[in-house]
Amino acid sequence: MNENLTEFEDLVKRLLLPDNTIRGKAEEQYYTYLTEDTDSCLKFLLSMLNFSETPEVIAISLVLLRRNVVSEFNPFWSKSSKETQNIIHQSLFEEYSKQKRFYFKKLIADILIAIDKKSMNENEEKKSIDNEEFLIFLFKAIENNSELELQTFMYIIKEMCTYNPQLLVTKVERLSELFSNCLSNEVNLNIRSVTVVTICSFIPLLENENQEEYNILIPLMIEVLWALIENGDEDLAENCLKSIVQLASRTIKPFKKQIKLILEHMLKINETENEKFEIDMSLKLLAVELLITFIETASGVVVETEGFLTRLIQCGIQLITNIDENEEIDDFDNTKEIIAEEISPVSKGESILDRISLQLGGEMIVKDIFKLIPDLLGSEFWNYRFAGLRTLEYISEGCRKTMLPELGNIVELVLPLLSDSNFRVCYQAVDTIQEFSVEFCPFLQSNYSNLILPKLIKLFDSNSYLMKANVCACLTKYLQKIANPEPIIDFIPDIMDNLLKVFENTNFNNQSKEELIIQEQAISTIAAMSIALKTDFLGYYDHIMKLSKAILKEATLDEQRLLCGKTIDCVALIGRATGHENFENDANEVMKIMIDSQENSEINSDDPKLPYILKAWAQIAVVLKEKFVPYLEVLMPLIWEQAGQQIDLIVVDELDTQAQEALIGREVIVFGDKLIGINTTVLISISKALELCYSLVHVLGHHFIQYVDKTLEIVLHLTPCIYDQKIRYYCSSLIPELFNSIIVALKLKTINNLDKNVLDHFFNESIKELYNAVMSEEKQDILSSQLEAISDLIEYYGKEGIDEQNIPIIIEVIVSEIKDSVQRRELLIQKTIEGEKYVDESGLSGDIILQQDLQEENEIFEALTQIISNLAQNCYQFFYPHFEKLIFPFFNILIKVGNHPINSQYSFSALSSIILYCEQNLFQFYWEIIKENALEWMQQTEQTGVIQAAAFAIGVCAQRAGSDQLFKKDAPEIAKFIIQALQTISELEIDEDVILAKEHLISALGKICFYHAQTVPFNELAPVWLQSLPIEQDHKEAQWSIKSLIKYIEDSNNVILGENNQNLAKIFQILTFSADTDLLNKEVDDQILKLFRQFKNEYQPNQIESLIQDFEQELKEKFVEIWEKL
Repeated sequence: MNENLTEFEDLVKRLLLPDNTIRGKAEEQYYTYLTEDTDSCLKFLLSMLNFSETPEVIAISLVLLRRNVVSEFNPFWSKSSKETQNIIHQSLFEEYSKQKRFYFKKLIADILIAIDKKSMNENEEKKSIDNEEFLIFLFKAIENNSELELQTFMYIIKEMCTYNPQLLVTKVERLSELFSNCLSNEVNLNIRSVTVVTICSFIPLLENENQEEYNILIPLMIEVLWALIENGDEDLAENCLKSIVQLASRTIKPFKKQIKLILEHMLKINETENEKFEIDMSLKLLAVELLITFIETASGVVVETEGFLTRLIQCGIQLITNIDENEEIDDFDNTKEIIAEEISPVSKGESILDRISLQLGGEMIVKDIFKLIPDLLGSEFWNYRFAGLRTLEYISEGCRKTMLPELGNIVELVLPLLSDSNFRVCYQAVDTIQEFSVEFCPFLQSNYSNLILPKLIKLFDSNSYLMKANVCACLTKYLQKIANPEPIIDFIPDIMDNLLKVFENTNFNNQSKEELIIQEQAISTIAAMSIALKTDFLGYYDHIMKLSKAILKEATLDEQRLLCGKTIDCVALIGRATGHENFENDANEVMKIMIDSQENSEINSDDPKLPYILKAWAQIAVVLKEKFVPYLEVLMPLIWEQAGQQIDLIVVDELDTQAQEALIGREVIVFGDKLIGINTTVLISISKALELCYSLVHVLGHHFIQYVDKTLEIVLHLTPCIYDQKIRYYCSSLIPELFNSIIVALKLKTINNLDKNVLDHFFNESIKELYNAVMSEEKQDILSSQLEAISDLIEYYGKEGIDEQNIPIIIEVIVSEIKDSVQRRELLIQKTIEGEKYVDESGLSGDIILQQDLQEENEIFEALTQIISNLAQNCYQFFYPHFEKLIFPFFNILIKVGNHPINSQYSFSALSSIILYCEQNLFQFYWEIIKENALEWMQQTEQTGVIQAAAFAIGVCAQRAGSDQLFKKDAPEIAKFIIQALQTISELEIDEDVILAKEHLISALGKICFYHAQTVPFNELAPVWLQSLPIEQDHKEAQWSIKSLIKYIEDSNNVILGENNQNLAKIFQILTFSADTDLLNKEVDDQILKLFRQFKNEYQPNQIESLIQDFEQELKEKFVEIWEKL
């Protein structure tokens, strides 16, 4: 046995050797042994703990043993016998108890944790017993208060928080007592620090009220942090503070009573200058992160803390002053490899100002900041002037409303620094103006161009290529945001002269890097200029087209690819801005150049030219429309090649540090014990190709027909792509567009050889892939696009297409997503109520993110309702039985007052669709539910969205009730409720929701009058309806109202016309407002004109003039214009 162990130890030693050849052979021998005799190999790995005297051998043996337990790809532990597993498991418990070295004890703990975790996944029945046994063992191990046992215990509990929180929560009292004891001053500092980390992992597992009880431990945790700082244990201090930050971002509950204490200590960390110890910058930045987190999660308490905001702002600005004058400036070089760096003090200072401005807004912080800005911008020290400018740049988004009235004064402070003697300050001044161009558009451009543009133009005289390039970049943003070119017209010649000088005497075969960088920015500025000027750009059109063609023909070097790409984009944008007539001939020539370039050189996914080429094709297609079709023959193979690329993945072991070097520059996700590195360049290339494809199908419609099959094959393959949400989004958007192009082509008879079986296959495959995608989708915005795609497919296929076999999986989608959406919404609302806010990767604050998430849930519910509506319209005979059995029970609950208004709103909408579109009369089944809940919701005046949907449902019921006695009995009461709701809503502050609610109430009243005139007091209700018109926003209701009004007039209805036609002026006003607008279709417009001609024959000019005398001037002019054309 010992001889075998000696041989095995020698094998493990060879695994550690640096010689690749020897180590490679040893790895091969090890894996052969592991494969052929798994049980013996696993036992030998554990035996090294007592047999070997070499620490490195013991360590790697334990690491390998754990790897065999956790590996999903090579499950050797699962292949071993149960006897071997039990022997190793029991031996590990014994070795854990005996082990006196923390490093080895921790490695043994890792294996026990791995086995514990695997037992949970593999054996549900044993799970509670095994894990209880493991925890009991751990508690027993710490009974002697050994520091080593306590330290390892805390490490294990922290890990257990991630995979078995339910068990730990049952031990909350015992753990809480232990946590408190381990934080005391008498305990070893290492144990205290790991206890802080463990507490931060444990608290989020608890219910909210239990989390709050942990506030008493927060001061002790802060004491541990300071003890570590003063002791010089920077790594442990950083780990503790990082855990506290993570806890604060997950829940605010345990901190609520201690926020002021923490604020003071975190500021103290940043402000402390002590001779005894120096606080590391990384720790200071973590303290700042905690401060910002509290602003985003408990802004009320933070703002009330006297002096805190001022100190935090000063802290942020002070961090920015750490800028190094020799630090490299962004040189616009897109070819450089992007390397992730540690967060710098400057970037953290920027983050402070950006995030607190977004969270608190200008009213809370601008006053404090602007006390500092004049001194900063006027400082004799360049880094303070720089910090002042950078501060203005980073607060402008969050403080836009507050800064806008003072923009003139702010611009006056910034302008002198565009001529600053220090290069970095001048450069930053340009950046600040660029940010202002975005945040204060178009106000900045309309009012201050005469001050700003001369300064920017002057900087073209700079000797620095970076400055010139930055000015171009600034002008690009400035021009992109122009609403009206008039304020900049006088400066256009100077700007264009300077831009064109950049290209003078260029030898594209021998071009300097500096010249190339300026030209790349300048060509983008010219493109932005064309968009701003539109047809006013025609004076430069010929010159720029000539220049662009020269660049595309002559700039053929690899480093010039970005310039060519931007030039192609510029040409396309100029074409779109100046119009089809001017552009068609040049477009053909440019596209031939693009095609030649494509055929003569390989364009890879990382080619900087590619995104611009793809975007340019789309822009040109918009201009040329069907004349673009011949170019698809060349373009589509490129798109298919890009979209059909194999996703570039590398999978490495999480413990293989040498192999992980291959992950540099890739996005990394963790999967079990593996790290998956993704080449995001390929993903971006695929999504760009899909985006272009979507644009082409959308613009070209049925002209795209011959490219549908191949495109659909690629799109369906990519629909479930888990690695990129943009790819999933464009796939779900493309599927219905491709399907519709076939449907339209068939209707127009541009294709004849396509039978229904092909369409059925297309539909079935698309629905199947979308079903799979929906069921696995985690991103709400992508989910809504996938649901919309299903809805669109149903709508496009229509009544003749959908078979019964398609219905069950669509129903499953609806039922599943209603359940999930309701649960998600309840969770989001609970977070909002409790103030549990958070920050996402983009830096947006919690309340903004919560509102976005709720809006995304609204869009999901809207898409579900639209699916139901389209199913009701197109295949009610297959769909309705499923609706009644599986879907209606949800809406029967969600429609009631007390549910979230959005849930009720869409419940009304769904039931309306069923009643309106199903051919059998379902009014009688749902009327009581709709009536009871509609009347209740109409009393909730602030819930205008639900009132709108409820009113629409009542209108639909009025329309479909026919002679039903039940509705006749209820109609008078319903009409009274509607009039009361109309009066109440009319008193609310006007916004779009209020207007739509009011319009649907008006329409519901109109439908009750129109369809049930004999049942209700028509003489009282009809005048109220008439005086409430016109409907100004909702197209369907406006159209119905005008058609009904015309019918009344044609029938000479005395109530509508009024005694002696006294309502005629109001009728003229309604018809004039609605005529020749996008509210009405041509048929209804023609009916209005026909009616006006009739009145023109019946009435004298002076009578007509008296009818319109009280019209507003704009409406009167519109009436006269219509009248004169009759």
